Amino acid sequence: MDVVKRLSSLQEISKAQLSKIFSVNPNRKYLIIEPRLIKPLERVCGVRWLKASGVEKIFKLESIAPNFSDNVVFYMIYPELKVFSQVVDQIRAQVDIENPPNNKFHIICIPQISYLFEEELEQYGLLESVVRIHCFQWMPIHLDTGILSLEVPLLYKTLFVNENFILLPVLSKSLWQLCFVTGKPRVILALGSQSNNLLNQYDSLCEDRGETDQIDSEFGALIIIDRNVDYTSALLTPGIYSGLLNEVYTVTAGICESTKTNSKNPEEDGPVFDEKCNPVPKKQPVSITLNSNMDIVYADIKNRFFTEVTSVLSNLTKELKSEKMYSKEMALDEIKRYVQTQLQATKSRKKFISNHLLAAESIINALGHRYEKQKKVETDIMKNSNKSSNITYLEESIATENDKLMSLRLFCLIAISQKLTGSEINSFWRKFLLHFGYDYGFAYNNLINAGFIDDFNQSLTTINIPGKINLKIPKFSTSNFYINAKNLRQIPAEPDKINLKNPTCPSYVYGGAYIPLITQVAGMVLNAVPLEDIRSKLEPFGSVTVRNDNGYPLHCRTVLVYVVGGVTYAEIAACNLLETLMGTRICVMSDAVINGNDLMNGILSI
Repeated sequence: MDVVKRLSSLQEISKAQLSKIFSVNPNRKYLIIEPRLIKPLERVCGVRWLKASGVEKIFKLESIAPNFSDNVVFYMIYPELKVFSQVVDQIRAQVDIENPPNNKFHIICIPQISYLFEEELEQYGLLESVVRIHCFQWMPIHLDTGILSLEVPLLYKTLFVNENFILLPVLSKSLWQLCFVTGKPRVILALGSQSNNLLNQYDSLCEDRGETDQIDSEFGALIIIDRNVDYTSALLTPGIYSGLLNEVYTVTAGICESTKTNSKNPEEDGPVFDEKCNPVPKKQPVSITLNSNMDIVYADIKNRFFTEVTSVLSNLTKELKSEKMYSKEMALDEIKRYVQTQLQATKSRKKFISNHLLAAESIINALGHRYEKQKKVETDIMKNSNKSSNITYLEESIATENDKLMSLRLFCLIAISQKLTGSEINSFWRKFLLHFGYDYGFAYNNLINAGFIDDFNQSLTTINIPGKINLKIPKFSTSNFYINAKNLRQIPAEPDKINLKNPTCPSYVYGGAYIPLITQVAGMVLNAVPLEDIRSKLEPFGSVTVRNDNGYPLHCRTVLVYVVGGVTYAEIAACNLLETLMGTRICVMSDAVINGNDLMNGILSI
């Protein structure tokens, strides 16, 4: 079976798992869903399947609960204590303490249950007798051809900023379950501390609960990489359509939806300004599912450089107009045949084109005024040139853009590549807090924890020598961004000469500035570079594990890349180009599809 068909079947396994939970009470039931779960759940099962599974009504989780009367109630939430407490309060408000209901209230936690939840229910005397908790971890969601997402929010912040490993078992279990469907790859490479931890937990699951008995795997190799090993790919501004779409709109589970707000303000269509009187770019209402099989227009433009997208959409619009003119001149039998065979497809294509034109207009409105300047600055950063002017642009952008995420993102890009002195960091941070508020003072420690900047208070190592004065010597980092990038050929020498229209280099996704690390590693594996050479080239990036069970060079030239902490559409597009150039297949899996602003939100949230 083709690997894409196997990945598409994962949805059926998730449905079977959810159906088993619903079957604990066969009666008709209400389902109350936390709003953040709505779009992922649409990709897992959909409303029609829920109705067929006994769900009578579906509600959003709100502060005031609907009247449940005698209906069975299932809540579906992410495992956050604040949300769980809200659910418990709603249940307690409708429970008769003298005559508590049995098997009526159920809470489904995705993807795991916190022990604090059971403690809270125990305190109120609700555990098991009134409320039952269920854990539901859906299989990786097949968002688009070769793209798998677990849709676990806040994993980057939890794992890399807070250094809390509570969600790591979710990642290892998802890999363990996936291998039962696709088989276990014979070649495994893990890069980064969390990726190695994930691999160790996967090994433990195989020992404790068994592993797949499939002899052959759909994947010749598995590559697991930490997000913090290659921050650059997330921080750079993408140049491709799908990446820019995710920058401007909120994309969840591969669904991009933006509705026009209903307002009675007569000046609604006029310019909108933020609190510092800067104009706010207008976003057009769109509804796009980022799935090539559902949207033929998206399939054509998703990985194109944005300057090419507008011309493609323009040509498609002209084709629609010419088709409309031709239909007016049809004979009666031709009209009948046209209505039966082409009209519906034409209507769908018209809707797709309209959505993408509106989205392209919004991208231009939001980023057009600074895109070229930002691209030049980012290219200079990748070439390690003009550091002083890059810092000047960064500090000016704080005031001119009034965008805390954009400013912090550019700061982090400079900090991990060109390296900033303590005084340069302090200067930026003072200006950032002055402009955006001192409430963000805590984020400085988050930047240190995430590895964007050094902790200068701990930059000296104390050496205790008996009978002597304690000596303090500075710590020297062995990692250098440009040396590592040069060793893996990630930075093209002449970015301006990269063909953006018909690309042959994966760096085109960033306008020729940089090639994502996952693309280079996958390329080395597919090109059968000796594993020891791969190990030596990757060791400067972090801890490396390489396993080969008589599978190298690859017998099956299909690779699964598992990014821990979120993957970007630009990285996916770079892998898509590589697989086209090499005649292979690269599937990408992660906890979520993100952009650089998502990382910055993780830094700026408590």
